[in-house]
Amino acid sequence: MAQESLITDEVKAAIGVEVVGPPELIEMKAIKDYARAINWPDPPNPLHVDEEYAKKTRFGGIIAPWSFYTSLGRGVPRQQLPLPPARVGMNGGNDYEFFLPIHPGDVITTRSKIVDITEREGRAGKLIFTVSERAFTNQNGEVVGIARGTGISQY
Repeated sequence: MAQESLITDEVKAAIGVEVVGPPELIEMKAIKDYARAINWPDPPNPLHVDEEYAKKTRFGGIIAPWSFYTSLGRGVPRQQLPLPPARVGMNGGNDYEFFLPIHPGDVITTRSKIVDITEREGRAGKLIFTVSERAFTNQNGEVVGIARGTGISQY
């Protein structure tokens, strides 16, 4: 007898629903701290911490490291799917795209949505794969980066 799918119409209805986080003002200190943290133990790129150096570049000033936007969006409400509690949850992978630099003074807004939900039968039970996408836009409405992630839940 085939088991009933966990992906109900209610679960499918969550696909594409966008959740928006509060705008985040990017501060110089946050950029410098992040640059120092990700470059440890090596010295950080002067483009991210040295204002005099950065002014002479094509960017005209300090910019955040390309991965800085992945530290944003912590205030975005998490979408709750109408699924039973999983026995195990794990990260199935992440993918990042960087489009524009982030400057001190930028205001970044994070928009998150589920883009796909699939179900498979695993050796130890059902597996639900949830693919989500976060788009990070600046105060001009320009997308600075996109992060995609896959979550795997075992039932």
